[in-house]
Amino acid sequence: MSEKLSGVEGAIGMDLRKRRSMQLLWKALFDLMTDKKMLFSKITVDQICEEAMVHRSTFYKHFEDKFRLLEYGLNQLMEQYWDIPLEKRILRPFFWSNGFFEGSESHKLVRSQQSDELFFNCMSTYSMRLLKKDTLNFIQHSKTIDIPHDLLAEFHVAAMVALSNWWHKNPNLVDLTQIDQYFHRLVNASIFDFGEEKEK
Repeated sequence: MSEKLSGVEGAIGMDLRKRRSMQLLWKALFDLMTDKKMLFSKITVDQICEEAMVHRSTFYKHFEDKFRLLEYGLNQLMEQYWDIPLEKRILRPFFWSNGFFEGSESHKLVRSQQSDELFFNCMSTYSMRLLKKDTLNFIQHSKTIDIPHDLLAEFHVAAMVALSNWWHKNPNLVDLTQIDQYFHRLVNASIFDFGEEKEK
């Protein structure tokens, strides 16, 4: 019995060490990008390891490259966003996402990397993948969808991206409520049938 417990305790200790190393590496990358104002595209694995004070081999035990580390970190930053109910994230995406990002660590990160095209390409790919997953989770409960769900999700995400780009170019023309209304008009209204019942 004691041998079994020792094995479990060892596994727990290993898991804690692994998580600690991953967190140290992410904090190092985050600090390099935000506090030290280094562009993601210019940062090397060696610089991340030096900042985190861990050996290069430790980095590669946990991450294939700096892109995987960035994705891990973005997942950490987004944890609280997923606490917002799915219906709210889908029905009023601009209102709720803006409320989450304003003044957050994510906002700090994005502002620090404004001039880095590689970072924004990574961020865009990451965001669109999560938006599509969110939409697919939502529309599977909708009543009157006769369009392939993956196609509708692609259109849904494209509409959000187009609106976001337009809004950032014209920030003073409309408020977030109006942007959400534009979004409703642009996408297939039937995807909201389920969500609107849930909201009532």
